[in-house]
Amino acid sequence: MCGITTPMSGDTEPELKLLRDILGNREERASDPTPFAQNVASVLKKAIASMRAGGTIEVEDANVDALAREVTDAALESATLKRLPPRIVKTLIHSDLVEEVYGTDEEIAAALRPFLDEL
Repeated sequence: MCGITTPMSGDTEPELKLLRDILGNREERASDPTPFAQNVASVLKKAIASMRAGGTIEVEDANVDALAREVTDAALESATLKRLPPRIVKTLIHSDLVEEVYGTDEEIAAALRPFLDEL
């Protein structure tokens, strides 16, 4: 194998976008969330509400919607369903939107399980 350097390695994002447009590989435009994404968001918002009510996590009222979006984004980026619970747990634990976490990773995963079964 010979070493090939790509001339695009130093290109800026606008230059790369122009190249994609020229080649006909336009980036998909952001659109309305898919029904699956809407379902994930709804389920995770309920899970967050349940964990707040059960005292597993403490989240200010003003941060609930933003946290739900953050967790939903992380969930939708998960490569497999098997990795979904740990990814959500990690996101909740490390989020700046969560004031306090009172449960262990396992307790949070257990609290999520009934909700994830809805997906």
